[in-house]
Amino acid sequence: MHKNSKGISLIEALITLLVLSTGLLGLGQLQARLWSTSSRLHATDQAYLLGARYLEILTTKQLLGADLRDEPERQTERAGTRFNTTAAVQENMQLVEIRVHIEWRSPDGPHSIQLQSSTSPVARAADTRLLLPGDPGVPLSR
Repeated sequence: MHKNSKGISLIEALITLLVLSTGLLGLGQLQARLWSTSSRLHATDQAYLLGARYLEILTTKQLLGADLRDEPERQTERAGTRFNTTAAVQENMQLVEIRVHIEWRSPDGPHSIQLQSSTSPVARAADTRLLLPGDPGVPLSR
C-alpha cells in the first residue's frame, strides 16, 4: 500500500459489516426473549389477580356463614390466556382452609399457581359496614 492512500479496503468493510450484523442478530434474539418473558409474566400476574379475587370471595362467604364445599372447575379467559381455576375447602375443628389452584398453558408449556387462606370456623363478620349493599339475608346497619 502507498503511504498516501486514503479510505478503507474491501476486507475492512466486510469485517465491519460482519461484526455489525452479528450484533444486530444478537439484539433481535434478546428482543424476542424479552417479549416471551413479558408475556409469561403478564399471564402469571393475571393468574395471581384472578386467584386472589376468588380466594377473597370464598373467604368472605365463609366469614358470612355460608356452607362452603369444593367448587367445580371454572374457566376464565383474560388477555388471550385461558385459566382453569379450582377451589378446595377443608374444614377441621381449628381451621377452615381454602385453596385455589390455577392452571394455564402458554407457548413455553403449562404453568400453575396455588393460593391458600386459613380462617377460624367460628370467625364471623362482625362489622356489617364492610359488606356490600344488596347481599340477600345480610342486615346492614346505617
